[in-house]
Amino acid sequence: METKGDSKKKKIFKIVVLVSLLVLPTVLFYFFIYAGVHKVSRLPFYGPITMVDAKVKGKTIKDTLYFEIPSVNLLRTDSSVFNPLQLEKRIYVTHFLDFSKLDTIPNQIVFCASEIFKKHPDIYFVTYFEHYKNQPLPKPSSFTKSLEGLDTNWIYVIVPDDKLDSIKSKGYFVNDPDMKEAPDPYSMVLVDKERRIRGYYNPTYASDIKRVNGETEYLKKEYFLNYRTHKYYQYEDNQIEQKRLKNKK
Repeated sequence: METKGDSKKKKIFKIVVLVSLLVLPTVLFYFFIYAGVHKVSRLPFYGPITMVDAKVKGKTIKDTLYFEIPSVNLLRTDSSVFNPLQLEKRIYVTHFLDFSKLDTIPNQIVFCASEIFKKHPDIYFVTYFEHYKNQPLPKPSSFTKSLEGLDTNWIYVIVPDDKLDSIKSKGYFVNDPDMKEAPDPYSMVLVDKERRIRGYYNPTYASDIKRVNGETEYLKKEYFLNYRTHKYYQYEDNQIEQKRLKNKK
């Protein structure tokens, strides 16, 4: 015959089992995360790289310095000063427009910007104007309602002829010896928080607009891993892996 004491013990046992079943998966998940180092791939870094000696825990190791967009003082269309340094700690997408052939921003670029902001309203979109002759340019929100509230996130920058080489061919489209083909100089460019080039995209291809959105999301995850769990992740940034990533685009 079961006593009250036995019944109480069974209830306690059942509660312990149920709690264990609920808690155990979480405990195991964090055990495997913290018990080892997990290798993950990052988006490629474009541009020339430099190998330097660095001290880590008292040991000298080889570290990789990736190309960074240079500091160049330019003017926005509102006459305020712009320098790529102002966007450090910010992810942004940028591109160039040749105003010797245009008189306004093409609809395709407006569409690209609106699609990117739809997914990533927290980043910036920078348009550099070549051969600009003070043509009137409406605010981004004037093009489409989807850009309302984002006028300050889309930056218009004038590039005088004497600085075009500094910001373009020696900046966003610097020669990368690991690329089979140089990117089109009117591609969109994804830039990370340290002013490093992370991707090139054709603004006329729907697949590339989708890709820039996906890779921007992936880049955000890189920063999440780096700042939240960096002790437990190791990035595969060897030169062979980087070359493979660049040339699979």
